Amino acid sequence: MRVPRALTLAALVTLGAACSNELPPQGQLVVHLDTDAPLRPGMFDRVLVEIFPPGQKTPCPECTRELPLDVEKLRAGDFSFGFVPSPRVVGYVARLRLFRSAGRATPRRASTIELVGYLPAVAEDGVVHLAATFATDGVGEPRGTLDAPVVFEKRVPVPSAEGTWPLSPITTCEREPPPGASCVEGGPFFMGDPRVTVTSELQGGAAEHLVVLSPFFLDHHEVTIAELRASGVAVVDSRGRALDPIDDLRDGLGSCSYSVAPGPYDDRPVNCVSWNVAREYCRTKGGDLPTEAQLEIVASARGTRLFPWGDYEPSCTEAVTARNRLVSAGGCDDRDPTSLVTRLPAAPPGSGTVDRVGEIVDLGANLAEWTRDAFMKDASSCWAKALLVDPVCDVVNAPMRSTKGGDLVAEPLPFAQARRAWSAEERVPSPPVVGFRCAYPGK
Repeated sequence: MRVPRALTLAALVTLGAACSNELPPQGQLVVHLDTDAPLRPGMFDRVLVEIFPPGQKTPCPECTRELPLDVEKLRAGDFSFGFVPSPRVVGYVARLRLFRSAGRATPRRASTIELVGYLPAVAEDGVVHLAATFATDGVGEPRGTLDAPVVFEKRVPVPSAEGTWPLSPITTCEREPPPGASCVEGGPFFMGDPRVTVTSELQGGAAEHLVVLSPFFLDHHEVTIAELRASGVAVVDSRGRALDPIDDLRDGLGSCSYSVAPGPYDDRPVNCVSWNVAREYCRTKGGDLPTEAQLEIVASARGTRLFPWGDYEPSCTEAVTARNRLVSAGGCDDRDPTSLVTRLPAAPPGSGTVDRVGEIVDLGANLAEWTRDAFMKDASSCWAKALLVDPVCDVVNAPMRSTKGGDLVAEPLPFAQARRAWSAEERVPSPPVVGFRCAYPGK
């Protein structure tokens, strides 16, 4: 009896037998793979299969395959692998990992659903069909071990469970948008990216989390100088100086763009704003600072890109970034290439032709942005779980707050949207290249 192989890659065959387009005419197992996860771009996309002989802790020869996830075959119950063990031998175990590759082939625990299951003995002929279903609630938490494997059901998974995880649906806003804001649909996405460069303990973002967000509204652009002045949040002391944003940087570096009186840069995003003033502004508008997750789901296109524009370094006409380096190379403006901070204010909103998602602009550059979250390391209590729902690291009087995104001075590649950095809550960031925008409830 011959059974057609269900995968486009070679089926798994033990005992050193050669791989072929059909399984041998003897007792065999066909393991059908299924999941309740939503299989959208940026989610799970590969499967690693390993078969362990009885009592062994390493896979048998020719018993490891990594496969691209074939969604159409999975929906039809045909995404499977065949295995031909020795007849009537008990104790074979399969370790199966459904994972998000994100440019890396190696499964990482936080973005992997792992099953370790018992493979029953087979007779000299005949086929046993098994169903191995990856449950999304188990992301980051392996189910079964080599010593205590789970038992796979004897069936073909038709219909597929794909997308039946209760938190799978994309959700939309149920209110009218505030002026100058757009709805960001909620639902699951992977936050964090293993390609992010983390060079110190005061950065993060390489660790991954499966995050489910409620829908929300996000400002189209970073708050401008004129908008902050009009709000009355930036108060003035008896000598006419702005108490915030200034922090003594204005006289020392000439880099803070805010002015008490109307000026030539009123349409530019404001820098030199402390976290406290930024959050107070958003609250007066009926919103709050966006969380790290809210900024990242937009700027990373739901976890599918390192930047709003893709996975490449943009030119200086595409995104307002790396201005100092670009000036020295014949650049895009007249800034001093030797300065550690920019001498002129941020560019007008939307100056980066590719730095946008719909109507929302300047997500990846121009100014980095304050988030609502306290800054905590990737392994901290705020970020310890692999699955998070509407996460916010809401620590009262936190000494450090997170900022997200690149800016007009920084080299773009180290500042991917998943990267988290920090600045003191009560002080203006230095160099002064951090601004902010507001988020609002979608329901």
